[in-house]
Formats: sequence, structure tokens, C-alpha cells
Amino acid sequence: MALALVIGIFVVTIMLVDVVEQLRTVGGDVDLSPLQAIQLSSMKLPALIEQTFPFAILVAAMMAYNQLSKTSELSVIRAIGQSAWQFLMPIIVLASLLGLLSMMVLNPLGAHLSERFESTRASLLVEGGRPPARSRSDIWLRQGSGEGQIVIHAQTVDATGQVFRGVKFLEEGRIYSGGQPTEAYRFVRRLDADEAIIVDGFWQLTNVIENTPGNLPQHMDKLAIETDLDPNKLLSRFTSPDTVGFWGLPSFIRQTSRAGLDSSRFTMRWFGLTALPVLYAAMGLIGALVCLRLSRLGGTSQLIAAGALSATGLFFVTQFASSLGASGTIAPAIAAWSPTLCALFIALSILSYQEDG
Repeated sequence: MALALVIGIFVVTIMLVDVVEQLRTVGGDVDLSPLQAIQLSSMKLPALIEQTFPFAILVAAMMAYNQLSKTSELSVIRAIGQSAWQFLMPIIVLASLLGLLSMMVLNPLGAHLSERFESTRASLLVEGGRPPARSRSDIWLRQGSGEGQIVIHAQTVDATGQVFRGVKFLEEGRIYSGGQPTEAYRFVRRLDADEAIIVDGFWQLTNVIENTPGNLPQHMDKLAIETDLDPNKLLSRFTSPDTVGFWGLPSFIRQTSRAGLDSSRFTMRWFGLTALPVLYAAMGLIGALVCLRLSRLGGTSQLIAAGALSATGLFFVTQFASSLGASGTIAPAIAAWSPTLCALFIALSILSYQEDG
């Protein structure tokens, strides 16, 4: 009941804040109705709930066990021979199950709806005459050197940001005057290809039609064009780890690794999700531990504040470790599991000391 109450409060607060944010941002460029703003916010809701779930479990555990302590029910439970390990087992099991639910159901749902949110938001902005900041369709890129430049347009790009389809290359060469380069360019050629892939510093074009001034179109099965575009930057531009669900992450990581791209962010995300059951159990234990002290002994409010600060510190340490793992500074598995396991073992050690001496 405490968890349902806390989650309900979080949902209402998130929706109120995010609806206002959508009306302020998207509504500033297009005619956005309140119903459309609610629809946009509801698409972000599962992902936001996933982020707040650890704190919801912490607060719910505090509420439940503080109520048991105030009514002296913990004293009665201890008096009939039940140890703290037994009456804390429900919160450990429930938190772990919620972690599995969040990992296997809530995260894939949130990833799917986040992707849908991006596409819906992009469509609304395009209708309002403002191009979206990031999109996987109707992509424009440019590469160039001192000798010329190439403007690239693609209809779509895949999740890795490496395979472009429905591609047009417009190549221009710099115009020289008196042996000195000018700021003017001349049209050199246009290339239309079914597919273009960035591999080892080259665009690999498939089924290409080349048009040059004064010549008939020429068809080529394959064509390679040198590029200085960084595939890892394109991956970061077109794909966020939050838009790839738990079940799709392993294959996505394998795909990006085979392509020679840096998959550290996605590997870190996957290990972070696998650690959720342990993280939730640790949060639940922290919330319960600070409320096991008898109310008549006083100091409960200070313990609750200490528990809240500890959980907040755990959250920031986890986020910091995630940043290190995503950047490749430390192994993603260590970055994801170390803070969580440390918090769990510290909570279990404190419980053993308090209850078993």
C-alpha cells in the first residue's frame, strides 16, 4: 500500500511537470493542445517511473516499517521469536521482484515509448516548420576538405547510425582564381545509391547511379568514397541507450561491436539493468533499517534523514560509476555492480551487527 501510494504521487507529479514542459517547449513552436501534451508525457512516463522506482521503494519501506515501529508491532514480532531476517524478507523479495519487473517489462516498454515519443515530437515540430534536433529519417550530413565538399541526404538510417538508405551525394569542387582558392564551388557530380555504409574511413555505396555535367548517367554496383565522418559520433547522434530495450540490447551490442563501433554506453546500460534487482533490494533494506529502532528510544527522524542521505549518495555514486563505465574508463560490469553490491553488503552488515550482535 505504501509503495502504491508513493508511485501514485510520483506519477501525478511527473505528469504535471512534464505536461507543462511539453506545452512550453513543443507548444512554443506548434499549436499543441493539452490532450496532445498529455499523450506526449504519457509516452515518457514509463522511462521516468523506472528512474524513480528506487526512491519509491526506499520511501515505501520507510513508511511501512516506521508504522510497524510506532505501533510496537516490531516488538511483538520479535517477542514471538521472529528475527529481523524473517520480517525483512518480504521487503527484500518484493524489491527484487520489482527489479526483475522493471528490467524485463518496464524498461522495454519505456524504450519503445521513448522512441515513439521522439518520432511523434519530431512529426509535430516538422508540421510546425521547425526541424527536429535528432531524427532517424530525412537526414542531412556534410563532409569536406580544402578541395571541395559533399552534401549527403538519406531517407533513413539504422539504429547504429552506420547504414543509410535512399542516399544522395552532391559533390562540389572548390573554384580557383589565379591559383588561389575562392569561397565559390562548382557542381561536380551527383550520386544516387540504394544504401551507403561507413566502413574503415570510406562510404561503401551499393547500386549507384552517377550523374556528371554533360554526360549520360552511369550505373555502378559498388563505389567507395573516402570520408572523415566518425561513425561513433553518428551512433551517439542517432541512438541513445535509453531507446534500446533490455531484450534488444545484447544483439545491438553485438551488432555495433562487429561494426567496429564503441558500444560501451550500451554495455553499461545492459549491466546496469541486470543490477536493478540488487539495487532495489539494497534501497528497500536501507529504508527498513533506519526504522527498526524502537520509537520510545527516540532518534527516529535522524535515522530516517541518514537513510535518505545514504540512498541519495548511493544514487549519485551509481550515476558517477555509470558515467565511467559508459566512457570505457572502467569495465561496465564493475561500474554497474560494484556500488550496488557494496550498498547491499553494508546494509546486511549493519543489520547483522544490530540484530545479532
